[in-house]
Amino acid sequence: MRIAMVHLAKSRLDNGHFSTEEVRRREKPSLSTSRPIAFAPNHYTEPPNLAAGFSSLDISCEGPIRANLIADNITKDGFRIAIETWGRSTLYAADSTFIERKATAKECIFGQFDTQDASHSPAKSATAPRAATTRKLAVQTEPVPRKYAKPFDFPQAFEQPVEVVCWLNRLDMGSGRDHDYKIRAFADEVEEGGFTAHLNTSDNGELHGAAMCWIAFPKRKPHVDSGRFSTNDVRKRTDPRPKTTAKVKFKQRFEVVPTVLAALSMLDAAGNADLRVRVSVSDVTREGFRWTLETWGDSTLYAAGASWIALGFP
Repeated sequence: MRIAMVHLAKSRLDNGHFSTEEVRRREKPSLSTSRPIAFAPNHYTEPPNLAAGFSSLDISCEGPIRANLIADNITKDGFRIAIETWGRSTLYAADSTFIERKATAKECIFGQFDTQDASHSPAKSATAPRAATTRKLAVQTEPVPRKYAKPFDFPQAFEQPVEVVCWLNRLDMGSGRDHDYKIRAFADEVEEGGFTAHLNTSDNGELHGAAMCWIAFPKRKPHVDSGRFSTNDVRKRTDPRPKTTAKVKFKQRFEVVPTVLAALSMLDAAGNADLRVRVSVSDVTREGFRWTLETWGDSTLYAAGASWIALGFP
């Protein structure tokens, strides 16, 4: 039985991560799980901007695959973070990664891309219900869209090449033997003045809606590095494994051991079992780190990918 809402009123210090299991057990799913996060004392003089993405998902296949990550009530002292689901979906557990920046920062820009605000390319055949909002489904006869895209212009053009990091933070997908869990968030046509954001599914994936955050900054920004990794870097999609791991070497050698934040940007898993996927980072040094993408139980993870950002300010 699901509970409508579980909120832990006690705040904890910001460490860039949040898990529903800080608030409740996996065996007691709820529609909304939340708690307050406190920034370091006197770190901000005004509310900062935030970007957040999923780092782990554990959702039942008995209903749609739905999860939404929210950061609100933002002040200079902290904010509330929540992970929600809706309708017939059962979200057992989820983890998230988040990052904030000063509202006045000019060399780092945050944004959000939602399929509800995008142009799309429909499938040529199958029809299915499509999400009218994140709370209610409206049955329609139009083809389910497969690819969503939207161009973004930066408030002010950068003076050098730009890096864009993309993290998934809302999912609404079909489940069952006929629909694998397939979604990819990415950016292309990246220039100093802007880029195009994409949220796509493929093959037998059924994507009713999704959202991602994006983080843009100069590629040669001191003390910052970023990139993407995928199980496809190590093995073929046709060779699914419970755990895939490899090392990343930074493009620069940091003066101190950096903080590495990673979140999911691509999923490709069998729809005949629960969606279970996790990305983690370990063995961080000034030269690089190890990443792991994994699943568990009877789930089959054909492929997965994540984007990361490393912050090593002395």
